[in-house]
Amino acid sequence: MSFTHTVKTQKNIDDVINTLTEDLKEIGFGVLETLDFKKILSEKGLEFADNYRLMEVCNPNLAKQVLEANPDLGLLLPCTIAVYQKDKENYISLARPTSLLSMASENNLKFSGEEIEDNLIKVIENAK
Repeated sequence: MSFTHTVKTQKNIDDVINTLTEDLKEIGFGVLETLDFKKILSEKGLEFADNYRLMEVCNPNLAKQVLEANPDLGLLLPCTIAVYQKDKENYISLARPTSLLSMASENNLKFSGEEIEDNLIKVIENAK
């Protein structure tokens, strides 16, 4: 299994981010921040040709469960979704929560990671 779930989209990046933001609300997730790496790098004097946005998304109830189980797992939060251009095509990519959580030995969190991942993949598939 891949570390990411990545899909190609015909939509422009702004439309994808708007759709994701709305659909995430329906499953109890909010967007904490969207980082615009093209802008950030430009402000540092570096040219980056393609658009690359990283959405930090979180479900507060699930985050609380993870943090209560093991505060060190907070290092894996929030979930991240990248919306980016590569070779003139647009993509949506999720860092799979199950892959991240597999680094921890918390077996009781395996189901939560799968449930989170399944819900986020559905949102991404809908947004493409």
